[in-house]
Amino acid sequence: MEKVKDISKQLYRHSFVRYVAIGGTTFALQFALLLLFHGAFGIVLPVAVSIAYWLAIVFNFTANRLWAFEAVSTRIAKHATAYGILLGINYIFTLAFVTIATHLGMVYTVASILAVIIQVSWTYVIYKKVIFK
Repeated sequence: MEKVKDISKQLYRHSFVRYVAIGGTTFALQFALLLLFHGAFGIVLPVAVSIAYWLAIVFNFTANRLWAFEAVSTRIAKHATAYGILLGINYIFTLAFVTIATHLGMVYTVASILAVIIQVSWTYVIYKKVIFK
């Protein structure tokens, strides 16, 4: 039992595990907001995607900076600048991917999920090696 406890502590301390937990929470928040804005309020898809994406980002930046990568320092401007550049790239990708995929017949919720899955592949590495180094 003690070994399981030690393994659990090691996993909890690993930045990737915390990154995935934050990412999952961010995704749930973004997805819920997308359903609310587009599905319930009828806001056009590109605008709904944009609003949901940017609102979820505030949570994501703060949680990754403070918890996943423990990058608490006076360099918040440096973190925010690099993070902002990556988010701009991810935002353009998300907007383009969801828009194109829905025009090709994919349901917007599925397209949104796929966009996030694709982004995970490059985002963790950039967070760890560049942004929150």
